[in-house]
Amino acid sequence: MRTTPELTGLDDGAGRRWLTPDAIASVTAAEPRPFADAEYDRRLADVRGRMSRAGMDGLVVFRPSSVEYLCGYHTAETAPQPLLVTESDTCLYVPDLELGRALASSRVGNIVYCGYADALRGLESQLDHAVRTLPRGARIGIELGHASTPPQAVDILRGKDALLVPGEYLVERARLVLSDAEIRCVEEAAASTRAGVEAAVAEAAGPDATDSSVAGAIAAALYTRANSPSVWGPVVATGNRGGIPHSSWTHRPLSAGTTFLEFAGAHHRYHAPVMRTLSRGRPDARARQLTELSRTALAAVLDNVRAGVPCAEVARRAAEAVGTLPGDVVFHWLFGYPVGLAHKPHWMDGAPFYLTPDNHEPLAAGMVFHMPGSFRSFGEAGVGLSQTFVVEEGGARVLTHGSADLIEV
Repeated sequence: MRTTPELTGLDDGAGRRWLTPDAIASVTAAEPRPFADAEYDRRLADVRGRMSRAGMDGLVVFRPSSVEYLCGYHTAETAPQPLLVTESDTCLYVPDLELGRALASSRVGNIVYCGYADALRGLESQLDHAVRTLPRGARIGIELGHASTPPQAVDILRGKDALLVPGEYLVERARLVLSDAEIRCVEEAAASTRAGVEAAVAEAAGPDATDSSVAGAIAAALYTRANSPSVWGPVVATGNRGGIPHSSWTHRPLSAGTTFLEFAGAHHRYHAPVMRTLSRGRPDARARQLTELSRTALAAVLDNVRAGVPCAEVARRAAEAVGTLPGDVVFHWLFGYPVGLAHKPHWMDGAPFYLTPDNHEPLAAGMVFHMPGSFRSFGEAGVGLSQTFVVEEGGARVLTHGSADLIEV
């Protein structure tokens, strides 16, 4: 891998007098990457091995979190900016306005750029370059079923007689097992998550607290010392709106009952989500019932997780512990999903490797999950208690902080 990428323009480059050698050197040194070169080398070697086994000569990656995983590139721009991985090189395609972000954050062999308006209008020139980079008749892997891959891109590649190979979750499955350095990022994110919980409790104790003021306090705590934003939330649903899944703040006073919270701190875009529930005053019988269900589900998962155990076995034991639900209680029966590096719109940004009865694959050491223990009396109240944890040989190690219990304020 070259230390300085080769820059290639897809047009005549007129008007880019700002792209000087001194400016390139300055921007390239503007921010350190979160991981050592060896980490990116390991990731690329893993993915190239998967490509080889799938018969791919090249892989076009559109999912922004997977682009970052492989080369470090990240930006606030949402236009498609694919990464081409071949057996020996990498090529990142960006609008010219993103050259700064590409130089500052990525570790690639080549950066290919075009005019900003051209990139927004379509991918024709970028994908034409990608096809010409590969040998004639090359088999190109692409994730066909994810929203980050523009349908236009598939049509363009097929129009150039490219032989497309389905690449569903090829990179994302490589991401399931986190390295020690990645787990440290989740641990840092968990420290921000803890600050968010503390801020929520402090704000909710005030006489004029609203769901919006609690959400604002959480957001301030998550961002004040963070180096990256969370991709979703915070969710704050008070009173009966806590019994309506995925409701959130609307600037209303906190209910005398329960208030459901869900959010995640982030560090280098690695996330550590939690659910917590506040209670103003002594919880009523329904709140206590939902709390007990949440505690039971979470404890059953944490007690049964360890490397080598099938996901289905963990889900089965947790479902047995929960038992038959009251008729008005809603639960998703999803006992965990992988978390780690994520881009918008949500921290569930990877392979669908869930703790559910139909996933018979074994857990591996280094996998990180969020266990979403949320139970709702439909339209009446909701309680969510959760933790983010890492799978280890001997069991689960919880990464988020504090007891997962109802918090009286």
